[in-house]
Amino acid sequence: MKEQIEPILRIHETVRQDILAYRQQVVRFIEGDTSPVAFRALRVPMGVYEQRTQGTYMVRTRLGAGLVLPSQLQCVADLSQTYGNGILHVTTRQALQIHDVSIEDTPAVLEGLLEAGVCSRGGGGNTVRNMTCCARAGLCPQEHFDVTPHTIAVAEYLLQNRSSFNLPRKFKIVFSGCAEDCANASVADLGFFARCQGEQRGFAVYGAGGLGGSPNVAVLLEEFIKEDEVFAATEAMKRLFDKHGDRSNKHKARLRYVLARVGVDEFKRLYQAERRTIAAEGMDDDLPNLRDLGQTFKRRIAPHAPAEIPDGLDVLPEKNAGLYTVRLKLVLGDIRTHDLATVATVAEQHSQGFVRATQDQNLLLTSVPAGHLPMVSAALSGLTGVDVKAPDGPGIVSCAGAATCKLGLCLARGLATAISDRLAQTSSGVNGSETTIKISGCPNACGQHYLGDIGLQGRARRINDRLMPWYDILVGGHMEEGRARLAHTIGSVPAQRIPEMLAQAFDEGDFSADRLTALVAQYSHLDMDAIPEAYYRDFGASAPFSLAGRGPGECGAGVMDVVQVDIDQAKRAIEAATQAPEDATRSEQLYQAVLASARSLLTIFGLEPKKDREVFAGFEKHLIEPGWIKGQTRDLFNALLDFRLGDMESLSQWADQIRELTRRVELLFNSLDAGLKFTVDPLKPQKDLSAQAPEGVIDLRGVACPLNFVKAKLALERVEIGQVLEVLLDEGEPLRNVPASFAQQGQAVIETKQMQDHFAIRVCRQK
Repeated sequence: MKEQIEPILRIHETVRQDILAYRQQVVRFIEGDTSPVAFRALRVPMGVYEQRTQGTYMVRTRLGAGLVLPSQLQCVADLSQTYGNGILHVTTRQALQIHDVSIEDTPAVLEGLLEAGVCSRGGGGNTVRNMTCCARAGLCPQEHFDVTPHTIAVAEYLLQNRSSFNLPRKFKIVFSGCAEDCANASVADLGFFARCQGEQRGFAVYGAGGLGGSPNVAVLLEEFIKEDEVFAATEAMKRLFDKHGDRSNKHKARLRYVLARVGVDEFKRLYQAERRTIAAEGMDDDLPNLRDLGQTFKRRIAPHAPAEIPDGLDVLPEKNAGLYTVRLKLVLGDIRTHDLATVATVAEQHSQGFVRATQDQNLLLTSVPAGHLPMVSAALSGLTGVDVKAPDGPGIVSCAGAATCKLGLCLARGLATAISDRLAQTSSGVNGSETTIKISGCPNACGQHYLGDIGLQGRARRINDRLMPWYDILVGGHMEEGRARLAHTIGSVPAQRIPEMLAQAFDEGDFSADRLTALVAQYSHLDMDAIPEAYYRDFGASAPFSLAGRGPGECGAGVMDVVQVDIDQAKRAIEAATQAPEDATRSEQLYQAVLASARSLLTIFGLEPKKDREVFAGFEKHLIEPGWIKGQTRDLFNALLDFRLGDMESLSQWADQIRELTRRVELLFNSLDAGLKFTVDPLKPQKDLSAQAPEGVIDLRGVACPLNFVKAKLALERVEIGQVLEVLLDEGEPLRNVPASFAQQGQAVIETKQMQDHFAIRVCRQK
């Protein structure tokens, strides 16, 4: 019989019940009793995400403070080998992910994790997410005290309450052991910094930080609370978020948007009001204990004579003399199951502590006695894809990107590999091992690009009417209590040019932000008449770059991506016009700004014009005539045509109106709801379009996503409520995406019928 070992993160009975109930939810989905949209709302909070490839799923675990026992590590490895792709991924939030799992097998994975004392509940969705802290908490000589017990106790406190799994959006909590902020508490929804007042241990409390869209450094809420007040402070912030978070708009739902909406002073007042309410109510008597995990799990290891540290082994001294942390550097956070099993065995035999996942996607073997280091080095020497030597170049962190993530724009991991390979070839070698390069494949910042010395954020650009992968280049991220700053953008560069650019940035030795800034200006310039075909492909891709596959079943989101590309291009053109030294260049940039602005919103009307005059005509029909845009814009269009014909030398006098047009277009774009309808008022009353004839059938064969959904949606709007529209679709993405998107918007897909070489779906309009 297996020895029962107390888990690091104790799982509450309600969480256990939810995990065991998940199997029946999967059965109902497979049997067709639950719609894909409804099932997604059930599985994502359980840590189960659909990957980019249709029908494959990822399971994300919770690890208390990033800690995992060797036996638990072995269990995760076994589950990945049995049900996944045999590769575990370490995330930037100290969690482990199992990839390429079929939906039928996800219950077995969740139940297997549960048996080992590992929890997936809250691994995704609008929930309290994995609780993180310094990767060397309890070991670091610089810390005020070990914040691991507080991190785990707060996680256990929140996990026992089901309200923690029904918040406006995800809620992230971080503990840092000192002001250096290795854990990134400065950008958390709720961040705690360890402090001591005499003999009293406690924390400074920060709130409303976050990355992704509209990133923000957290604000100071309390200078000092006693260590046992962390539960009340956490409950207060959770209640504030629950009451004031925006549940109607997920893009503005994070806690930092509450801060932006009400202001710092009002946000602090709301927080303190919740603190007073909780003080009056009193906290429960059965709060989790602040356990000394080092004592709970401490094992006696046979002593070995002191030995010299093996050459090249990457070790860090701990605050207890004679003990060391061994760093295992993984390739982009990945480790194969057989290697992970070896790590678990080594930890069991030679470590007094735990294996710990880090924010830079690596693993740590903790509290290894000096005399055991030669044996650890020998045991780990045969691992593949794991480096145990001290770093000799910049650390590179990358999110999954478009390879597996449905939100990804660019293949971030492909770029990370290309950068690593190119830096290894630099003639002078690369110094700057303390320099960090952090890569995100889209603006959601899972790669934490705002926190790196160098940050790279993937985006799509339209060049010569084709989409091309680019990256915004950021520099200057710095984490420190009270002095944190986010990296700032210094320009954008085509993806294919970035490895060579960074090689030059490091070629003279240590990294220099000024040198990189100059290189970005150089590498961002393209000869529009001689662009290599390779520039239109992403790293690791054989096909031209596109947004295909992003967000399957969420065509509305795909439309938003396409619109955003053109709006971003318009804004860049206006900025370039402002800086242009010559009037001819300035006028050309202004012309391109109007063209991109006018083209952007036409996608939501099912239009994809190729010629400039078609863009302007479509914009006038769908946006000026209905009153969404000022009628004077017609005069601007006439001026643009005169400029193109040579009848006008300059557009400089129209610059202010062009800026106003772009701002109005962006305002309309930001107001779009899930049904792709503007939610702001028009500038004049709209015409009554209800007299248009209904359509019973629309043929969308040969029309790609997401334009096919837009055309189908517009056709359905011309059908009376309760009537049926038949939509003809190609097999593949159109068949997967369009019906699911209709269901997501509350329409009824009543039949899917296979024809000879296509499919017909029948949609009944509900609203």
